[in-house]
Amino acid sequence: MCNEQLVAGLLGVESGQDAVIRTWLYERLEVRVMPYRLTVAEFTNRISVLRDRLGNAGVKDEGLVVPMALGAEGRVVGNVLAANNASLSYDRTPEEILRIVYGTGDAHIPGGFFPNGASGAIAKSFLQS
Repeated sequence: MCNEQLVAGLLGVESGQDAVIRTWLYERLEVRVMPYRLTVAEFTNRISVLRDRLGNAGVKDEGLVVPMALGAEGRVVGNVLAANNASLSYDRTPEEILRIVYGTGDAHIPGGFFPNGASGAIAKSFLQS
């Protein structure tokens, strides 16, 4: 299997998992998350804002409810599948992903989900530089 096939296969599985989770959350938009007293919709919006800030590459994440202008083709506010204004998935560079999963906003400083740094070749290349 070549790298392109592997990446495409992983992307397909990841996309499917994301859709299932976001659908489940969307069905519960107005449920309050205790002890925070925020609704699921508010919580997902805050997470998206944080991911955008950590990624430091503009808006590439959206909560479950968006202004009509940001909804799919400017027609809806529900946002089960986060996508750009052309209804295409957002792209992220490896560096942006590391900034987010490390939770530090810096691909060179581990933390978050990977307190010791990720162990793949791409992640290691950022830690060594």
